[in-house]
Amino acid sequence: MNWVIDPAADVVWASVGTIVSAEGKQEIAPRTDDEWTAVRNSAATVAESANLLMLPGRARNQDDWMTKARNLSEAATEALRATEVKDTEALFTAGGNIYQACSDCHAKYLIGEGQVQPAEATPK
Repeated sequence: MNWVIDPAADVVWASVGTIVSAEGKQEIAPRTDDEWTAVRNSAATVAESANLLMLPGRARNQDDWMTKARNLSEAATEALRATEVKDTEALFTAGGNIYQACSDCHAKYLIGEGQVQPAEATPK
């Protein structure tokens, strides 16, 4: 999570937004093809990493864990599609959906800083 998903998700989250300050309002969005490509690659990394979470030996259970991993994959795929058409509003929404998917999973499976509940401790 800390080495692959989080850094890739950070790129998606930081790609679109608004900063309001004393100097005024600043819109943040990918502007160049290279910037869109970087966000696309990060969204693809999150989507594929979510798929890896569903592999035997990584999946904590076949019910809730799988649902949460699929939700992450779907949200990241939304972000990927948004980058393909360069839709900043859809990318912003997808970033929120990625955040929600991560938060939902962490609320159940993250028990300490950087620690995930062991498979044998997960309710079946």
